Amino acid sequence: MGTEGLLGGRGPVLPSPPLSGTRLRRAGLLAAAAVAIGLVAAACSSNGDGTADLPGDVVVQVGDAEITDAELGRGVAQQRAQAQQQGTSFPEEGSDGFDAVRRQALDTLVLQRVIDFESRRCGEPCRVTPEEVDQELERIKRQQFNGSDQQLNQFLRRASITRADARRLLRSQLQQPKLFNRITRGVRFGPVEARRFYNDNGDQFRVPAGRTAAHILVETEAEAIALRERVTTENFARLARESSTDTGSAAQGGDLGPIRRGQLVDPFEEVAFALADGEISEPVKTQFGWHIITAQVTPASATPFAEARDPIISQQLSQKRQEEFATWRDEVLAEWEDRALYADAALRPERAPQPQPVPSPPEPGAGQP
Repeated sequence: MGTEGLLGGRGPVLPSPPLSGTRLRRAGLLAAAAVAIGLVAAACSSNGDGTADLPGDVVVQVGDAEITDAELGRGVAQQRAQAQQQGTSFPEEGSDGFDAVRRQALDTLVLQRVIDFESRRCGEPCRVTPEEVDQELERIKRQQFNGSDQQLNQFLRRASITRADARRLLRSQLQQPKLFNRITRGVRFGPVEARRFYNDNGDQFRVPAGRTAAHILVETEAEAIALRERVTTENFARLARESSTDTGSAAQGGDLGPIRRGQLVDPFEEVAFALADGEISEPVKTQFGWHIITAQVTPASATPFAEARDPIISQQLSQKRQEEFATWRDEVLAEWEDRALYADAALRPERAPQPQPVPSPPEPGAGQP
């Protein structure tokens, strides 16, 4: 189990803050964040290249939060432990690969701070209490560690995660769906939009014609002729189970499932696609023996709007919310990246952090005990 196991499969994702409208105003974010967070970057001496003379062992300052070299070391150790658990190699210290791992670990820590800051900006709708973190940790302990503190602590030690690290990771996890809901609360997609989508995307709601086949396979023509005289639609499955030498399909009453052209040997395919719905063929010879074939045909159809409406609304609303969130997220990441101060230019990302996956709208009660 890696760190993602502790998070229930969900890693740090930059969520979204509440604003007076559904659109982000860049100047408003900067001004409000400086007031709400108590930004103290001005207290440090910037060198004009995104680096600064930071105090003590601080490697990055994000807003009023400091990330220390010790915390970065634990982040790298967590990645090393995860690589060991997965059986993958880990770069040696001093290599370009190791430097990339340090930057990646630091990016994750910076993102955690940004999530926390934006949750504070969001206020009460996005607040995660210490009690909620306790409950989530207890839930994980029950589900993944048999309720054992000892097993949980062993896992944390192997993964180089302190209790404080674990609680911060869990708090970020719990903040994400709240922030997502807050930033996307104004997104709408209703029946009118669904009807327009249905009309504009008709091909998505057409169901092509389908064909399934079943057969009885015997060794000789004489057997096939005798069997054909007895077989009917009603007894086809029974006779297939009793007589077919194709043991794979015989147990299924001769059923071969859906068929498409190009899948079957030529003589069999020619007959199978010429049969009408429910029709039974005369004996057909192939290199496998003699077949009696029947087919079931489903004509092409279209899913009516009444049936498609709710799935359209659900899917399109989810997509619109994710698009709204992604626009906000990318802008916020850029804002914070511009304002983060690094003690060492080598620790700065070579480019803006890769956008993390947009979280799907949470299911009711998701992540709660």
